[in-house]
Amino acid sequence: MSVETDFVGNAAADSAGEVIEDAPRPASSEGCPSPLGWAEVLESVRAESTAWSIDVEGAVLHGRTLGRGRPLYFLNGISGNWELFCLLAWLLRDDFRCVLFDYRTHEASGAADSARLSTKRLADDFLAVADGQHDQAFSLFAAPFGSLIALSAMAEHPTRIERAVLLGGFAQRRLSRFERFLCGAGRFLPGTAAQVPLRGTLQTASHQRAFPPFDASRWGFFAQNTGQTPIRDLAERAALMDETDLRGCLSRIEQPVLLIRTEHEGAISSAGQDELERSLPRASVEHMPLAGQLAYLTHPHRVAKAVRSFLIDAAAEGRPACEAVGLDNSCCADHKDESL
Repeated sequence: MSVETDFVGNAAADSAGEVIEDAPRPASSEGCPSPLGWAEVLESVRAESTAWSIDVEGAVLHGRTLGRGRPLYFLNGISGNWELFCLLAWLLRDDFRCVLFDYRTHEASGAADSARLSTKRLADDFLAVADGQHDQAFSLFAAPFGSLIALSAMAEHPTRIERAVLLGGFAQRRLSRFERFLCGAGRFLPGTAAQVPLRGTLQTASHQRAFPPFDASRWGFFAQNTGQTPIRDLAERAALMDETDLRGCLSRIEQPVLLIRTEHEGAISSAGQDELERSLPRASVEHMPLAGQLAYLTHPHRVAKAVRSFLIDAAAEGRPACEAVGLDNSCCADHKDESL
């Protein structure tokens, strides 16, 4: 399948709890940052963040708030939960109040909720979370599937979302006939994504090469986390990508948007990002080589630098693109392991 970067695959996670590095604090911004182990950072995020829950139309949404400063909301990919953003949120916690949460699930919604999932419904959930945090205006960071929710919310509520960073974003993505069949069948299947045949093989081929060699267990963390997503929820979200077309509203989105693009994004993903680049009135692009399609997890230091430059420096000085503030992604470009 090719519906999204984190839709398929689940590799073994035998070493998912291993801590490779021992210092949870990011290094100085000078030179290459010191690598950290994901497990210790995740433990620190859990300890220092505030857990919360909110009831939205019968579904209980759970999340965490970490850090201080201007609010920054994170929108997940199609599978996995907020923990996949732990490294990036940890790096940004001194500049932003990071709000992370998980999408509604069939289990959380309850048997009485028979309404079909829609982009609008997920966007309404997102804004309800912001209301619960008492944030009237905020910025956001979205992984690929989350870009649909981000764009929908930005078009319908332009005064609330100030700026957005989209990694692998798209406004519409068509599935093949076979993928539609799988989504239709998946809506009625029990179990989790870890049980999907061939998922591990496909996920490994797509993403493992971008993971840092100094922290081998980080791949296991990703595989284990995304593998816990219920098949039913995964299928419904994938079908939603096929059913949603936001291309007609892109010209109405006047907020500044940073598109982060990486290598190996594939023809389908590339076409979707090209569409955003052409159609969003205030889009700028940051090319991030050697980071892979899961850059917030594989190279979070580089993503954090791009986020700060776009949300703080460019906003303060009125400059539309991260290139205007001298963003340099060359640090450790020869090593492929310069991030957490």
